[in-house]
Amino acid sequence: MDLNGYRVAVVTGANRGIGAALVRALRQRGLEVHAIARSAGTLAELAQATGCVPHALDVGDRAAIAAALDGLAVDVLVNNAAAVATGGPSFETTAAQMDALLRVNIAGVVNALAAVVPGMKARGRGHIVNLGSTAGHHPIPGMPAYAMTKAAIHNLSQTLRLDLHGSGIRVSEIVPGRVETGIHLGLMEDRAAAQRLFYDDVVSLQPEDIAAAILFVLGAPQRMDVTLMEVMPTDSVNGGTAFAKRPG
Repeated sequence: MDLNGYRVAVVTGANRGIGAALVRALRQRGLEVHAIARSAGTLAELAQATGCVPHALDVGDRAAIAAALDGLAVDVLVNNAAAVATGGPSFETTAAQMDALLRVNIAGVVNALAAVVPGMKARGRGHIVNLGSTAGHHPIPGMPAYAMTKAAIHNLSQTLRLDLHGSGIRVSEIVPGRVETGIHLGLMEDRAAAQRLFYDDVVSLQPEDIAAAILFVLGAPQRMDVTLMEVMPTDSVNGGTAFAKRPG
C-alpha cells in the first residue's frame, strides 16, 4: 500500500496495543517511525524488533516532546497515547486521576501538535491522526471522565480542520469501539474481574484492526480526507453499550 510518499511518522503511546501494532505496520512499509512512550524498557524491545526510533518521554511534557522531534520533517503524527481512570460517576473522579487524564489525553495531544504542525505547514503537506473513542461520542456508563477527554479530542479534530484549511494537511479521527489492548483493565480495581468482563466472554477488536484502519486513511488519495472513522466490533452496538456474548 502506497502511503502518499510519507517518509517520517511519529506515534505516541507506542509501547503497547494499537501504538505498537501501528509502529510495526508503518515500519513494514518502510517509514522512519519515531515511537514515543514513557516505558523505556518496552520501547527498547520494540525498537530492537522493528528498527523504530524510541523516545522514552511523557507526552505531557511539552519541552521534552519538542526537543525529541526538533528538526524532524514529520509527515504523519498519530496521537494515540491515552490514560484511563477507574470507573464510576464523574463526581467520584479523584483530582489525581483527572490531572492524569488531562495531562495525557488532552495536553499530550496539543504538545505533539505544537512540535510537528509548524513544519507540516511550512512543507504544505502532512497527516494528523487522532485516536478518539466511542466513549467520546456515545453515553457509556461508568467512564465519564475518560469520555470527557475523548469528546474534547473529537472537537479538537474538527477545529484543526478549520485551523489548517488550505494548508494541504489532512486530519483524521479514528473512533474505535472496544479493542483488546488491556486499557480496560484500569477501569476496575479488580483486574481479573475486568479481564472477564471486558474481554473473556466477547469478541473485541484487536490492535492490528485499528492499525489497518489508520493505514487505510493514510493511503487514501491526497485529495481525500477520511475525517471520521468509527470502527466497532461486529457484536457491539450503540457505542459499546450493548455487547453480544459469543457462545462457547
